[in-house]
Amino acid sequence: MLMNSSKSPDQIKVQLIDPHQITLWGIKQLLAGDKRFEICATASNSIEALKLAISSKPDIIVLEPDLHEEDGIEIIPTLIDKTKAKVIIYTGSRSSKIHDQAVVKGARGVINKTESIDTLVKAIEKIHGGELWLNRNATSRILLQIAQANSPKELSSEQKRLKTLTSKEEKVTRAIQLYSEKTLKDIAETLHISEHTLRNHLASIYDKLGVRNRLELYVFCGKFQKTDNPNMHPKRRSSDK
Repeated sequence: MLMNSSKSPDQIKVQLIDPHQITLWGIKQLLAGDKRFEICATASNSIEALKLAISSKPDIIVLEPDLHEEDGIEIIPTLIDKTKAKVIIYTGSRSSKIHDQAVVKGARGVINKTESIDTLVKAIEKIHGGELWLNRNATSRILLQIAQANSPKELSSEQKRLKTLTSKEEKVTRAIQLYSEKTLKDIAETLHISEHTLRNHLASIYDKLGVRNRLELYVFCGKFQKTDNPNMHPKRRSSDK
């Protein structure tokens, strides 16, 4: 539901999203008497919520993520992108996993419905002012999740073997991939080295990668070696960036 707007410059525009009409009515009534806030819209499902958010441009969105058949957490990034509003999770769930997922998606704070309305009011003001509303445990968990997500992934045994190649040997493996139809003599000329030097490089490469010949090398590198220029790679893959 879209509300009539008579917002003063200092008022915080708030949109409420909750599947329960009585909850929407209750929060609206509690905040309506406070001149610091204007309830600009209320919604009970994600489609209605997004439509009203775009038209009403709230400063703060108070969201219950459990929208019955819908996962409200999934609409957080879209709500933020379309309105630039700050999202507060207001939920009856005590699941730290749900709370953390919401924050990772972009929510600026989490309030449990067992807390007082004064806590919600204070959180709205603080978050509108640019702060986060998270307890210390939640902050620690989320920072740990972010650190784990950004930590280097463990290399496979094949990738570890590729890491043992010298820069010259790696250049040879890429040439073998790129010019698979050419003879060794032609590839050597392309690399500006002698065929004898190329064969020596290949012997070392075969030993390091555990392959026996040029065909096995081609297959190995096509599967495990990313390319500098995937558009020119005969074994192009979606994982090549």
